[in-house]
Amino acid sequence: MKKAVVILAVFVLWWLWTPAGTRSASHIPPPPSNRPSSHPDASEERKAFELYRLARKANRNLTWDRCLAGKAFLRAKDLVNRGYFDHEDPVTGSHPAWALIKRCYPYRWAGENLVKGMDSPEHLHRALMNSPSHRKNLMNPHFNRVGIACYDYVCVQLFAGS
Repeated sequence: MKKAVVILAVFVLWWLWTPAGTRSASHIPPPPSNRPSSHPDASEERKAFELYRLARKANRNLTWDRCLAGKAFLRAKDLVNRGYFDHEDPVTGSHPAWALIKRCYPYRWAGENLVKGMDSPEHLHRALMNSPSHRKNLMNPHFNRVGIACYDYVCVQLFAGS
């Protein structure tokens, strides 16, 4: 108990004495969820489906793919539980999305969009569309399959095309 109080006191003192412009929540990884489930919960499924509906509205060529959605969930869960948010794995330097997509299809074209936040699906979709590289994936005519999954505060879109 005393150790927890000391840690909390140190954090509060750091927060008070650190200039606001140098503090960033992105440097403090969230605590891992480590939820035992291997599937999204109901609210995560609704969020993913709404992101799909918005993606499909933007690009009629995209169709839902269950295999890619399952791999997207694994990817989102890994990002949250390991406390990083990047296309590249910080330990191996690899791009995990390519191996996950390959487990579903021998693809000719593949892409990955990552988005985080507790915002509405509409807001997250708008953020993706306002980013040139993410918009390029969403609008790419070579992509005809998409799997989308959310885990906690991270959503992953995996795209494939032959």
